[in-house]
Amino acid sequence: MIRKSHFAATSPSVTFKQLAAAALGAAAFAAAPAQAGVIGFDGWYGPVAGTEVYTESGFNLGFYANVAGGGAGALVGEFIDGSDPTYCVSMACPVNNPGMYYGAFNDSYIDITSSTNGQRFNIKSIDASFIGASPVLSSYPAVAGFLRIQGFRADGSSALQDVIFGKPAAGGFQFGHYNMTAAFAANEFVEALLFGFVCDSAGQCKAFQTNQGQFGVDNIELTAVPEPASALIFGLGIAGLVAARRRKAA
Repeated sequence: MIRKSHFAATSPSVTFKQLAAAALGAAAFAAAPAQAGVIGFDGWYGPVAGTEVYTESGFNLGFYANVAGGGAGALVGEFIDGSDPTYCVSMACPVNNPGMYYGAFNDSYIDITSSTNGQRFNIKSIDASFIGASPVLSSYPAVAGFLRIQGFRADGSSALQDVIFGKPAAGGFQFGHYNMTAAFAANEFVEALLFGFVCDSAGQCKAFQTNQGQFGVDNIELTAVPEPASALIFGLGIAGLVAARRRKAA
């Protein structure tokens, strides 16, 4: 697995202009994709320490700091009840999600793998919001930051999808629903990492350098890819049913 060691020597920095083309498809509100496993964090509550792993809908979610040892024992995030208005203190949290969601703090990241070893999966959509380190909403630039989703294929190669967060509305940051681009959603991954960038007024966006690449996520929609043998068996079963119908009709 890539997991903790992947970011040990990296501190990416990009400009907003480099993101624009890739993000257009992700920001579009398209029709809902086919039903799949959804990670919604329902029933989870409280702080999360580095290296903790939770399981939901057939997937493992690991929560890590970008430091040696993955931040074992240190606070990296929290399962947040969005209906509790007293939760967010000295930060700018999303204001339009009344359910449970996960907040990743202090440049931490999420690692997703299937609970079935080696199982490939597609990433279809996600609900997400920026979490600002300052409660002063007027202090944020036109692009406050973005969430990067990096999916890894079985051969070690990867693909990227960025979800861009604009400045907060009058009431605060807002969760949005983001469908992946068709090209990204078609990839078959064995692992995916989610991490945040924070941007300044000059359009410079940085990850793992400020402790402010914070984000909230909810309703992560994933679809397991059938193993070739399973798909073949399913196909043979359909073929058998068709043949039986034909014999009966004859």
